[in-house]
Amino acid sequence: MELEERISRLESKVESLESKDAIRSLLSSYAVAVDGKDRLLLEKTFAADAWISIPEWDVDVSGREGVLEFYDEYWARFDHPRRYFSNESFEVDAGNAKVFMYWHVTQENDGESWLGWGTYEWSFIKRNRQWQIAGVIIDIIAMTTLKKGWAGPEKIF
Repeated sequence: MELEERISRLESKVESLESKDAIRSLLSSYAVAVDGKDRLLLEKTFAADAWISIPEWDVDVSGREGVLEFYDEYWARFDHPRRYFSNESFEVDAGNAKVFMYWHVTQENDGESWLGWGTYEWSFIKRNRQWQIAGVIIDIIAMTTLKKGWAGPEKIF
């Protein structure tokens, strides 16, 4: 393999690693914004034409303002949210990326502790050398109270 080809491959690998790192930072900002009910920080994470879909809650909104309005409603419903991510899988291609991961959330509603978990299917776009969230499908596998528990066929969405 010639030197130019080796350098080109290394540059491509470095760019991919830098993109993954930037997206991880963006996801951290998203979590901090949602958990802290920080609308201004959340606004910075989403692209202007972003979308969000949550089939279990019949949520399907487009545009940054629609996404932010969804989170306003979520924040009115749940207090003290804390979300956790795991098992991420990246696909990065130039200015687009897809990330699959599992999530877990603890939160409060009317004095009751709630647990939820499911998956994220993220889409990202890079514009002006900056990664932003293009959209996300949030699949809710379960959302229940501690009192009700999570064993058995019934799950609360």
